[in-house]
Amino acid sequence: MRQKFQQLLKRRGVTQEQFAEMVGTAWAEVSGRKLSRQAVSAWVRGHAIPRLSPAEMLVILEILECTLTELAIAFQESPDKSQKSE
Repeated sequence: MRQKFQQLLKRRGVTQEQFAEMVGTAWAEVSGRKLSRQAVSAWVRGHAIPRLSPAEMLVILEILECTLTELAIAFQESPDKSQKSE
């Protein structure tokens, strides 16, 4: 999982920090929810899988310029992990 999400960030040309800031700003308008850099770091390291509203997911798809399938694959759980986070 970790590599797939990192590839999406790299393809888009954004760092973890830039991504967190962009998503956080957009989410504030869409859902009122904040996104911490720690949460993004957990996503990138494969330690957490985001639980997203449809509007939040659309924001991420737009920012990463990826398809829903690509995002789903990036966050696919490995058989031995069932931990979920923001």
